[in-house]
Amino acid sequence: MIASLRRLSLLACALLATPLSFATDTPTPREMWHGAVELQYAELSAASERLEASAARFCQGSDEALRQRLENDWLSAYQAWQAVRFIQFGPVEQNSRGWQLQFWPDRKNLVGSKVRGWLKAAEAPDAQDIASDSVAIQGFPALEYLLYDDAMDEQALSDPKACTLMHAIATYLADTTSALHRDWQAFGEHYLDTADYTETTLASAIQALEILEDKRLGEPMGLKGAPANGYLAEAWRSGQTVRLVESSLEGLRTGLLPGLTALLREADALPLAEAFRDQLDKTLVQASELPPGLVPSLEDEEAFRGLQSLYLDISQLRHLLGNEIAGELGLVRGFNSSDGD
Repeated sequence: MIASLRRLSLLACALLATPLSFATDTPTPREMWHGAVELQYAELSAASERLEASAARFCQGSDEALRQRLENDWLSAYQAWQAVRFIQFGPVEQNSRGWQLQFWPDRKNLVGSKVRGWLKAAEAPDAQDIASDSVAIQGFPALEYLLYDDAMDEQALSDPKACTLMHAIATYLADTTSALHRDWQAFGEHYLDTADYTETTLASAIQALEILEDKRLGEPMGLKGAPANGYLAEAWRSGQTVRLVESSLEGLRTGLLPGLTALLREADALPLAEAFRDQLDKTLVQASELPPGLVPSLEDEEAFRGLQSLYLDISQLRHLLGNEIAGELGLVRGFNSSDGD
């Protein structure tokens, strides 16, 4: 998954190599953003289709190899979502699609309650039943429960009812991400013709970094005024919290950075783009060297120091984009959008 995102990043960055003397052929920042995000949504849709196919194969004849393939495809699709999660406007807002893909935070364990409810139901659901139900049962966290929660030790995933539920959720995910990809393509003309979307794209990326620092790391680590609580972390059941963070950072490099660089070049502020790129690269290296899960690191002094370093690196990224770059480009941020619930 990370390798495929980096290939996309190279393709997007290649656009920046166009000589300035051919200005009429040089894509605008919004054109670069729209194209890069379209590739990210395409990867999300393709990864979700692979996950749905893997779920179907597992239900037809489960064995250890099929189980491992299913888990790998779940993680790849989840990472593909994280990569484009910084886009928080447009088609992803329709029908709360972001919540459909990932119901989080889940302080009341609604995901667990919904999954257990369906496992006890007289009949297993199909994708239409999932579509008609709560967002808590529709996305990657619900699949994670089926794959990794301790309660599933008492009911094997290969059990027909559990497997049918898992396949229904995977099918709904594939349908949702396919529609999201198509809708982003259709959104292109409006996005490209509306100048305000330059500011909207930047504000969305800033908010994504705020959430990453404050909610996705700070709160579970106990850095926001309350004790550490690993159950507040994403993907705590599977132990993949840090891998999802890494995918979000790689997604910023793939989807945001090329257009941001072009925008800052137009503003004669290319050094700020280079500073952001260097800090992003540093943060990616830090994330890649950490264990995949957050919860075990809360009890390990050395591992926790690594998490703190990642937290500080992300804080610096947030400062660069939300203060220095936003200030240079005239984007006014009057509040921290990650404050509150």
